[in-house]
Amino acid sequence: MMRVILAFIGLLLASSAIAQERVDSVKLDTAIVRNVDKVPEFVGGVSAWSSFISRSFDAYDVISRLDSTDYVDFGIRQTAIMEFTVCEDGSICDIRVANKDKISPAFAKEVLRVMKRSPKWHPGLKNDKAVRTRIRQNIVGDFELK
Repeated sequence: MMRVILAFIGLLLASSAIAQERVDSVKLDTAIVRNVDKVPEFVGGVSAWSSFISRSFDAYDVISRLDSTDYVDFGIRQTAIMEFTVCEDGSICDIRVANKDKISPAFAKEVLRVMKRSPKWHPGLKNDKAVRTRIRQNIVGDFELK
């Protein structure tokens, strides 16, 4: 009787391990692929990306929040180095300003706001399969009062 119970418990443990293995294989791959066959691209290309940034970026709001010390500390022309992930479905996430200490807080806040509103991209491809890819993209702000 004891052998039957131990065999039954062993069978339950084995089937539970197989079920867990199947559940784990359903999880999404969240690894970042750095070496891709095709890099992610904004839908419509570079001109559409520039147009999106121009339409979405509120330079007047940034200028209104800059004070004279910001101009001295960060300059009239600032470049935000954006890092973000383009996911398999083309959405972007994990957005950050890589050089946040080199640009004004107002500019950093605005570029993050704009990036969070970005439409989907064409994802990066590896072996004809969409993969998560990390991107670095510069956004330049010229805050000269005219």
